[in-house]
Amino acid sequence: MSLYAGTLLGIVQDYWPSRDHERQEPGPEAHRLRSLWNLKLQERQSWDALLDQMEQAFPEETVADITATLDACFRCAVYPEHAPGTPASKWVTVGCASILAPVFTVFRLQFEYGTERILRQLDLEPPLTTEPGRTLSKLMESKLGARLLPSAIASVPVPLYVHRKVPFEATLFHALFTSTPERIP
Repeated sequence: MSLYAGTLLGIVQDYWPSRDHERQEPGPEAHRLRSLWNLKLQERQSWDALLDQMEQAFPEETVADITATLDACFRCAVYPEHAPGTPASKWVTVGCASILAPVFTVFRLQFEYGTERILRQLDLEPPLTTEPGRTLSKLMESKLGARLLPSAIASVPVPLYVHRKVPFEATLFHALFTSTPERIP
């Protein structure tokens, strides 16, 4: 484990439990995460500025704030325009900015659109060589002052319970961002 991964592990251990709590009420880690969210939601000016910049950068696509305070990050998405006659399979690009550490990630999901939307593929590797991934990454870095979390560090297993992910199934990605990247509106 790199020093950087070790530092991040030390941070996330304050917000996710290392043992399964059989009781139903939240443990101290959940209370710390909730308190941090309360603070971050009051200080979201840079996040709102990022969303404004995204709308300017992607005028043909739909930009959405898809943040869920159950996770440990602010999330946004760039949905491609769905015009008649275009392919039924589309990539949605998602950006996540951790509230636990000054890191972010960008990933994408491929959906097939028809009578309903069906997830076909989840690609957690940051799409930095294609649009809109490259531009979204640059915007997140400049507007939020955060660093892109390398995939090798994001995939480091953690000895923590992150929602339904059990120790060592959960990774730094799950603990810093979301345990359900495949779920977006």
